[in-house]
Amino acid sequence: MNETTPPRRLFLANDLSARCDRALARAAQLAQAWHGELTVVHVVHAADVAAGDRLASGAPSSRQPEPWPQTLERTLRAYLAAEGIAATSRVVIGSTTDAVLQGAAEDADLVVLGIAKDARMDRIQLGSTVDILVRRSRVPVLNVRNRVRGAYRHVVVATDFTEPAMRALRLAAHWFTGARLTLFHAYIPPGSSLTSGTRPSHSWRAAVAQQCASRVTEADLPTPIEAALDRVLESGAPETRLPDCVTSADVDLVVLGSHGRSGMARALLGSTAENLLHTLDCDTLVVRTA
Repeated sequence: MNETTPPRRLFLANDLSARCDRALARAAQLAQAWHGELTVVHVVHAADVAAGDRLASGAPSSRQPEPWPQTLERTLRAYLAAEGIAATSRVVIGSTTDAVLQGAAEDADLVVLGIAKDARMDRIQLGSTVDILVRRSRVPVLNVRNRVRGAYRHVVVATDFTEPAMRALRLAAHWFTGARLTLFHAYIPPGSSLTSGTRPSHSWRAAVAQQCASRVTEADLPTPIEAALDRVLESGAPETRLPDCVTSADVDLVVLGSHGRSGMARALLGSTAENLLHTLDCDTLVVRTA
């Protein structure tokens, strides 16, 4: 995938619940802005199909009930039509993870997912799916949390200055050209303690600023975008500094670069009870480098 070209094929996994309404609205907004094509897939497990067919079999013998997947397809088409969304729709029987990975491998440049913001158990259940997808998907995964209020206005790229993180910066610069763009880096000086309360030395902070300037230059951003790029360098752990940045700066999208199990996303996608992918109060785009 060329990070300088916005996606033309967007793939949304949908379960027809309120949780996915926001993801659908965002996917439709992006597809329109990028002149792309949107595919909406409703994933249903085989056991649920069997249960639905059993219920339908109780219909009067005077009419032949239609298979439940056909009913779901009709419902999905009506749902999209009611929302005024132009999209290809289909029902897939299987697991959400397999369906999304297969769809991403076949015909997607971006995968869009919805996650419950307030229903904690739904968050945990879907969280496991999201974690798998961001680590295995060959294309970026956008996890939608908030209501759509138009195009993204403030995009933050969280970076550790590795190549995957800088690739995420290039992608954000070209995909969200109308948004305010901020590069965020949280650092812990060698020998310091997260709880000591000591301030980093001026020399260490200056070294981080120099590294940031060098890496931004190497990223080869368009000149107007590089000139307007905000750079936020914070002493501390990303797990605490980034949420504060999101809240205080009215951020509506955070972009993370990932390289397998290393890089910035490793800190954010670890096996902690509540990692930032699920707790940041904004949408999150994870860009994985193979």
